[in-house]
Amino acid sequence: MTTDTSPPSATLAAFAANLRFEDIPAPVLRRAEDLLLDCLASILAGASARPVLAIDRYAAAMGPADGPSEILINRRRTSPVFAAMVNAAAAHVVEQDDVHNGSVFHPAAVVFPPALAVAQALGRSGRDLLVAAVAGYEVGIRVGEFLGRSHYKIFHTTGTAGTLAAAAATGRLLGLSPA
Repeated sequence: MTTDTSPPSATLAAFAANLRFEDIPAPVLRRAEDLLLDCLASILAGASARPVLAIDRYAAAMGPADGPSEILINRRRTSPVFAAMVNAAAAHVVEQDDVHNGSVFHPAAVVFPPALAVAQALGRSGRDLLVAAVAGYEVGIRVGEFLGRSHYKIFHTTGTAGTLAAAAATGRLLGLSPA
């Protein structure tokens, strides 16, 4: 019997980089579709919130006037970075987005906006977007569970574990290696 001595971060990185559409069970894919729809509804719900409009004005002033990715609240196109920023703010501002209780984490707000922006920029398919989202959710939730509930007493897990979730999702779309 051999034991895997790889660090957990290496195992998660390999999972995210190597995940294939064919590896994902059908119920998980259906759930990912539902979560995407829920995220889009959350973006719509937050579209007119004053903080989101302020972030959108910042994006319009500082970002490119055109680009491959869409800011969903106004259909304006810009860079993936600015589209993801505005869409993520809208997704989370009214806190109607999904929550994973075990990790005290709102995955959709940090997984779908950057994944969608990168998928648009690279011309990726809906299948690719769903694979990236599953990878991002898995990484973010596992990191959030590792950090535990005590982490949330000081930090917002969506901002800490969410950074790794977004990196896993976008890295999957970019075809990055586990390293």
